[in-house]
Amino acid sequence: MKLEINVPVSGLDLATLLEGEQGLFLSQNRGQNYITVAKPGHPIVFGPMPIGQPVLEQAPTLGPEPWFVTKISNSTDLADFRGGFGKTSRENR
Repeated sequence: MKLEINVPVSGLDLATLLEGEQGLFLSQNRGQNYITVAKPGHPIVFGPMPIGQPVLEQAPTLGPEPWFVTKISNSTDLADFRGGFGKTSRENR
């Protein structure tokens, strides 16, 4: 399945959701947000790396919790995203 940018999908296995995909993804599970990078032949080449506020452990649930995945970019280069915001203003100080 080819995922489109800003179109969420869900499933129980993150690697299966990202199989054959390429890009940067927002992955969510149990209320926690993660960044994940996928490349063809490697569903997970980076991540899932937690982002945002940590979510405290919740009471155990019966069965697995689904992953919600949204493609946010076709790029697989994290340098395109790390420190990109406000970078020029910090360099000029």
